[in-house]
Amino acid sequence: MTQVFSVRNLTSVIKFNKNFIRYSIPKVKQPGSEIALNHFDQFYSSVFENWPSIRLGLLCPHSYCAVANVFSKERSSEALFGDLDVFNMKHAYYLELGDLGTIENTSNQSDQNDNVQHNEEPLTKEPDFKNNFTSPILVNDTASEYMPVTEFKHREFDDEDLSNFYRPNPGFKAKVIKHGVIHYPESWEIYYSPRGKFRKFPPPKTDESGLLNYYLMDGASILPVLALDVQKDEDVGDLCASPGGKSLAILFGLRFGKLVCNDAKLSRVNKLKTVLHSYLPDTKEWSKKILVSNLDVCDWTCFDAFDKILLDVPCSNDRLSVTKDANNIFQQKRFNERMQIPRLQTNMLSTALKALKVGGSLVYSTCTLSPIQNDGVVHMSLSNLSIESSHEFQVQDLSTAFFPLRKMFQFSNNCLYGQLVIPFLPLNYGPMYICKITRTK
Repeated sequence: MTQVFSVRNLTSVIKFNKNFIRYSIPKVKQPGSEIALNHFDQFYSSVFENWPSIRLGLLCPHSYCAVANVFSKERSSEALFGDLDVFNMKHAYYLELGDLGTIENTSNQSDQNDNVQHNEEPLTKEPDFKNNFTSPILVNDTASEYMPVTEFKHREFDDEDLSNFYRPNPGFKAKVIKHGVIHYPESWEIYYSPRGKFRKFPPPKTDESGLLNYYLMDGASILPVLALDVQKDEDVGDLCASPGGKSLAILFGLRFGKLVCNDAKLSRVNKLKTVLHSYLPDTKEWSKKILVSNLDVCDWTCFDAFDKILLDVPCSNDRLSVTKDANNIFQQKRFNERMQIPRLQTNMLSTALKALKVGGSLVYSTCTLSPIQNDGVVHMSLSNLSIESSHEFQVQDLSTAFFPLRKMFQFSNNCLYGQLVIPFLPLNYGPMYICKITRTK
């Protein structure tokens, strides 16, 4: 039976369908990863001349290294990976260390001719207004307002409430001195893929003792632990420890006296405990040497407590922000939270520095390219402490310390205080910012 519509009925149907279409299609929210990438394109393109290369690296899968479990019986590359083409970081480190000795000898001869003792004098690093876009400077001597040079091109954290936050002591200058060569931990067996080889490590396996045989982590994540340079019997605090990769690297170095593994969130602490249990033998010796705690670093009250501190702070996590939408810090509903990141980081660093013993060192690290979250937070923390406390600190220039790994990582020259590993497709590690600060008084 054929159904006949009148013009009036047909008009009603069209109106109904229009309303249905109007109210049934939800408004599409911009994904956090898209917001992050747009933000980085706008800001980082004015900071890094090679931003297109860094951008490509961020969007591609990053490279891992495999940190062999020192408590596992089989730790050789053949036993762990068979005929998989991998390199041992230890061998690469000592091979390049020989070149460093040649360079230093040449430099020392030149210094002697000029009667300059560079190893004993602080570095005098001044901001380069033309080339060093991320150097912290005072852009207004009258207002004493601190912000990076990139402020003139784009404001990274566009929030008027933060204006008073960037006002440290206008006369403050952090002391920066050269850091010497770091003794690579002999017990470390860390494997990585050759340059340009995009191969995935197989998942770790359980050995006959019930422990996992290696831990997979971004290769750049080993650098903060290397910079920490833990010595025998030193008390160490990993104050933002979860998920636990850097804590394991400290443990596998077998040099520390006691190790405090802390995290502020209980869920992350539980994950940390699971990781430690999967890699460490269940003995009384280790239960006495390792303490897991659940404290907010900003509320830390154990001052003058540690010889070494690792502070891998929460950050904008650039690689994750451009590839994952779930729980993305760039989601519109988390805007205010993201704006407060530098303030939180500065509070954490300022508090953690007070927990150092005199002569002790702290390594501050992030996984972001952000100038404010990196050099900016270091500058603000040290500036604030110069006013609020009698403690004195100096920044360690890690360029010499990381020289032996220059062929494994792509380092940026944009930083004033720390070292920054930038993503680069043939060596796709990072981003990872590392700054070492020593308490002198």
